Amino acid sequence: MMIDKKKLGYEIDRVSKEWDASGGFVVIKDGEVLYDQVYGFADRENGILTTRESNYIMDTETSVFLGLCTFLLIDQGKIKLEDKIDMYIPEYQFADKIQIKHLLKNATGIPDFFYTQLMIKLDKDRAHQALSHCDKIRAENKLRNQNKNYKDVLSLIGDQPLEYEPGTIGRNGSESNSAFLAEIVRRVTHMTVFEFLVKHVFTPLNMTGVNQGQASNTTSYTVYRHNNLVRMPLDYQVDGLFTLTLEDVKKLLMAIGEAKVISKKMWKQALKPDSEGNGLIFENANGFDCVSMLFNGYGLCIYFNHKTGISYVSLVNEEQKFKNIEGIWYYYRKCLREVIEATFTYPLETKMAKISSDNLWDALNIKVDPEQLEFVLEAKSSIAMALMYKTKKAFVQMEGKRVIGLLVLDIDKKNKHYNIDIIQIDKRFQGRGYGKLMIKWAVEYLAKEGAKELEIGVSRFNHAAQKVYMDAGFSAKSIYEESMTLHLSL
Repeated sequence: MMIDKKKLGYEIDRVSKEWDASGGFVVIKDGEVLYDQVYGFADRENGILTTRESNYIMDTETSVFLGLCTFLLIDQGKIKLEDKIDMYIPEYQFADKIQIKHLLKNATGIPDFFYTQLMIKLDKDRAHQALSHCDKIRAENKLRNQNKNYKDVLSLIGDQPLEYEPGTIGRNGSESNSAFLAEIVRRVTHMTVFEFLVKHVFTPLNMTGVNQGQASNTTSYTVYRHNNLVRMPLDYQVDGLFTLTLEDVKKLLMAIGEAKVISKKMWKQALKPDSEGNGLIFENANGFDCVSMLFNGYGLCIYFNHKTGISYVSLVNEEQKFKNIEGIWYYYRKCLREVIEATFTYPLETKMAKISSDNLWDALNIKVDPEQLEFVLEAKSSIAMALMYKTKKAFVQMEGKRVIGLLVLDIDKKNKHYNIDIIQIDKRFQGRGYGKLMIKWAVEYLAKEGAKELEIGVSRFNHAAQKVYMDAGFSAKSIYEESMTLHLSL
């Protein structure tokens, strides 16, 4: 697979400019850095541009870093995933019901100290409700940051019942879980989370730009109502913070992408998917394992795929914006992910699957080039039509866990009618052989269903579609002013 680095860089730069993003972005394939750039503002209000020396405030007590600490402690034989946390935190009344793996999966049932406790109190606070929207957001973030330590969290939720049985998948998470996990790391290691990370992660990876504390040369912004930036000054002390640069993040990404930091055995366990397709701390995003750290507008999001060797990271000091265009939500990280997908996706693990709740939303978002819309029905209408008629069956073409295209077949055995109604390949993946693979599969499927011959109508002016069909063995049967009929004997 030949990678056009110039085109990749152009597309990432284009997306970053369109979203007016600030921060840095790195793409790595099999240990080779393909893209490594900074953009936007270190301080938007004062017009200070981002540089390679810009540093970003991170919180040790988030899933990225607590997960690594936990995995390392398991490798060291000091804890086990199945350990009940009463071994480490006996003072919590439900500790004998909760395992360490429940904390990692954010599935403990422990009430959220902030959203179910402090925010309820703030909602009744007249002085708080009288603040402007921006000041309200700043005050709420401050309250959360200053109360996220274990002692305060326990005082807020310690006498509250569990919200659900520990280990239940698909229920609400809780910000309290991080406080409990961080406390376990401290009690087991007799070190702060930062000290443990320095010893076992930051120093071994030569992350020389890492510094304890919150002295940063960048300012952060969170987002109000999807696209309004709110400056978030950190003019108060928060425990557990440190700063790093994009160069440090690149070293961390390289190590995670190459399955280092923790043992191979632990990586296998950490990435083992649950019933929803997610790992212990890693979620699945169209075939990438990903994890993110968000703090006060700063964001670190890591994506990797050990099978393909592709990894990338987004580091920002301004929370991403969202846009809703014709009912579809777009956001910065999703648009960047689509650039990566478009660059690296080729037929390797291609398969067909029935349309289902697992792939429906991605199928609805399949897009073809605008000039092709005169020849094909757009994806939403195609899927709706397939679901309305008993004889029609809809399938999606998958590359790994990524939706590539849509296929609708019409099978009426009673009347011996078999037809390929719709074939669509998302515009990002056209010209790579996916259409040919889909037609081959469709022909074989219809033959098994009893078809002896197939006919399909295609526009006389859709030369790309004609070529794909004829390469699959179809030939012209009749030609009209606007269309033509293609035929295939089975």
